[in-house]
Amino acid sequence: MFMKIDNDIKALRDNVISHRRWLHRHPQTGFNEVMSRDYIVEFLRSLGFDEVSILAETGVKAVLYGKGAGSTLAFRADMDALAIDEQTGLEFASEHKGFMHACGHDGHMAILLGFAQWLSQNKSHLKHNIVLLFQPSEETVGGAERMIEEGALDNPKVDCIFGYHIMPEIPQGKIGLKEGSLMAATCEFSIGIKGISAHGALPHRGVDAILAAAHFITQMQSILTRRIDPYKKALISIGKINAGYARNIIASQADMEGTIRTFEEDTLIAIKKYINELLKGMEISHEIKSEFHEWVYYPPVVNDPVLTEKLRTVIPEDIVHPADPMMIAEDFSYFQQKIPGVFIFLGSRNEELGYTNPLHSDRFQFDEDILLTGIQLYKEILQCM
Repeated sequence: MFMKIDNDIKALRDNVISHRRWLHRHPQTGFNEVMSRDYIVEFLRSLGFDEVSILAETGVKAVLYGKGAGSTLAFRADMDALAIDEQTGLEFASEHKGFMHACGHDGHMAILLGFAQWLSQNKSHLKHNIVLLFQPSEETVGGAERMIEEGALDNPKVDCIFGYHIMPEIPQGKIGLKEGSLMAATCEFSIGIKGISAHGALPHRGVDAILAAAHFITQMQSILTRRIDPYKKALISIGKINAGYARNIIASQADMEGTIRTFEEDTLIAIKKYINELLKGMEISHEIKSEFHEWVYYPPVVNDPVLTEKLRTVIPEDIVHPADPMMIAEDFSYFQQKIPGVFIFLGSRNEELGYTNPLHSDRFQFDEDILLTGIQLYKEILQCM
């Protein structure tokens, strides 16, 4: 069963698809989304929003004041694309070679632009103030934090916030909903190990950074199995390593990049502590020098239980898809650190149409009808608040 789409939402279809396809053709990465920003600003101003402003360089905040509003609701869409060479073969494929909206952010923006049009058409009936947030740089360093610092949730003061992610693991027509922990906290980090170079035939005259790095990677996994409560969900991964200069030279430097994922902040803090303790021990045992640097941190996405329960009253029970906690991360969590919020999964998996590729795939695609489902649900949210 699919969510029933009202006629006034159906009437937005052509415009919403046009938005999505223009945005898909013009992908740009974090804090470079200038074309999307300008497109969004122009459209919102044409709708007569009360305020349209630019935050965090390429982000957009739009405000529509309700009649005698007693509360303010915010709705957020992320904007940035990925450095991926598109292989979908779509007639509206990316015109920027090497860049693609492979995570559905073009769809998120199109939903919010369609919702903006519906809001402008129904402004006289709004009982809430509405804030629309188009946020840059979700994929990299966390544009949400900068949006908040520059006033995204102030003037008017926002009471609660909602957002989507198109999700190919959930069948099209279903809405992934869960109270509490939904997505993991993440810490993206780098580690540098410094040894001493020597000829490969005289290894005792050097300090082998590669050997130390190999021991570290192996021992690091024991943090999860021996130092962290087994009932706590957590992972540590090293995804990149660069070391050495030649096959017959002992490497003096090894550089690694990795990620920590968990649903609880105290567990994340403990893992970072244990990593640093392990590195200190290796400085003694391997006579290396080490450096741990945290690049990006996102808190866990935790959905407010009261708001989630309200949403259940407007979503047909047979459409709700129980969402299991996922180890992927989202900087929507920064908004939830400040105010109650709910992050929702919009199912896009369609076996019949072949839309089964995962997020960040160079062939990721979805049925554009799900955009209307997104707008309809936002409309329903207004009615239950």
